[in-house]
Amino acid sequence: MKATILTILSLLTAGFVRAQTQPADLTVPNDLRVLIQQANTNYPVLKQQQQLIQAGEVRVDIARTAMRPQVNLNGSYTYITPVPSVTFPINGTEAVLKLAPNNNINGNVSVGQTIYDFGRTTASIQQAADNVQLLRRNFEITQQTIGYQVAAAYYGIGYLQQAIVVQDSVIRTAGANVRLLSQRLQNGDALPYDVLTQEVRVKASTNRKIELQNQLERQVAQLTFLTGNTNPDLNLAAQQFKLGMATAAVSLFDVNGQLQVAAAGNKDVLLAQDRVKAAETDVLVTNKAGMPNFGFSGTAGYKNGYPLNVEQLRSNVAAGVALTIPLYAGKRYQLQNQAAQLNLNASRYAVETANAQLRQSIAQLNADIRSNQSRLANLETQVLQARQALNIANARLRNGVITNVELQSAETGVEEAELGRLTFQYQLLLNQLELKRLLGESL
Repeated sequence: MKATILTILSLLTAGFVRAQTQPADLTVPNDLRVLIQQANTNYPVLKQQQQLIQAGEVRVDIARTAMRPQVNLNGSYTYITPVPSVTFPINGTEAVLKLAPNNNINGNVSVGQTIYDFGRTTASIQQAADNVQLLRRNFEITQQTIGYQVAAAYYGIGYLQQAIVVQDSVIRTAGANVRLLSQRLQNGDALPYDVLTQEVRVKASTNRKIELQNQLERQVAQLTFLTGNTNPDLNLAAQQFKLGMATAAVSLFDVNGQLQVAAAGNKDVLLAQDRVKAAETDVLVTNKAGMPNFGFSGTAGYKNGYPLNVEQLRSNVAAGVALTIPLYAGKRYQLQNQAAQLNLNASRYAVETANAQLRQSIAQLNADIRSNQSRLANLETQVLQARQALNIANARLRNGVITNVELQSAETGVEEAELGRLTFQYQLLLNQLELKRLLGESL
């Protein structure tokens, strides 16, 4: 029995069962939908990623500014001494003519704009947009992951609540046996050993209930962390594990016939495909890095230093075009292009890996479904048989024709069967959730 409890608890702490199914009309309770919405609103990581997306969108706008004019207001002052000058006689006196002013003043408005850069700006804009798409895809994955973590915690809480109900039934049965055996002990029809054994059983069952309550509190704390709701509504959680609620038929997923359908919605596959697109753009950017640049520049303002009166400020205007053609950069552009191409190849292999992992997950899930459904079907029968056996044992106990060991065996059989059935109901419910996650569906 202890091993059974530990197995059940390990399922809760391990997270989702690695499995995949085709859900049989899995209905998400309204209170779970509310909790998922609260997680989408309050979870800090999602807020962080939203800010990163906004920053990425700003970087797209920054990339677009490369083809827009840049206008600057410039001003400078420089004092120089001595300055070149010439001396010549005028009317018997020597006159000094400065060739440059001591106080050099220059103020102007400058304009510069790239006229044509052979596609470099377009490639940079696309690169920034691809990075935003990667950020959005990561946000979708995080949002999906948080939603399914909320669902796992929610259904885990319902599972534990129902398991506690089963454990309460065990405690009540054992307590009734203690009272019955105590009366028989007074009448001389039972031994002190029989009473002590049942009392030990009550204590052991109580301790197992405490373990379940501890796990329940931990699951509630996990749900509070994800949603920010300190008092979540969990009234409908345990109803998912009522008899017949979590045992609907779950069909196997067609690995060969519907794998492309699964890949079309799987977030991890889509992220890998987005990375391929981003890597292709990186190759384009490196190809454009060594292209020429053709631009315009001009200034308009005032400055001094013009002969013959070098101190006088005069208006001046300058305009022109420039063509820059890179000729040699130490093979930098070729090496950058080679590195980008290798990264592109690696990204394409990553898509193949993601598809292979998806296929593996589906195949492993199909195996889990077959196993869980077979064991659950056996447990449904086992529960009925164990209850019948316990009813017979209780009748024999009242008639005084059963040993304490036989009674404990009957009670243990019911307990193990009930908890086992509940466990496989929980597993199949997680199977349906996992299929939704792998198909990219939102809760």
